[in-house]
Amino acid sequence: MRIAKSLAVGAVFSSLIGAAFVGAESASASAGPCAAQEACLFFNSGYQGATFSDGAGNSQTPENYGAPNWYTFSNGNGAGIYVKNNAASVFDYDTNYSVTIYYNSDNTGPKQYIKRGTGANLNSDLKNNDASQCYDFFQACP
Repeated sequence: MRIAKSLAVGAVFSSLIGAAFVGAESASASAGPCAAQEACLFFNSGYQGATFSDGAGNSQTPENYGAPNWYTFSNGNGAGIYVKNNAASVFDYDTNYSVTIYYNSDNTGPKQYIKRGTGANLNSDLKNNDASQCYDFFQACP
């Protein structure tokens, strides 16, 4: 009787441990529709619609969405539209650095800070009024 009870408890414990590993793997492997370790801008609020993924900017060199790059959204509602002045939400999949989104090119004007590993709908100053970004690689963004 004791052996059967011990085996049943062991089987339940093993299945719980296995389920925990499967859940952890799928959660950590997913970076949503954008690349891991990059900021992902979305055409719509609530992380919906077409996306633009970028991790190239830093605090020394502004990453401008307009000239000369003229980045565009891809994969979904809003695909092909310029990123500049058209983003509504941002998720920072980077687990090391936070990103700041700016109203103007060259990291100037109103801004919104997005902490690493989190996201937000852009505030009323920046929704559909985004022009540049900066990662806090070496120092806080201006």
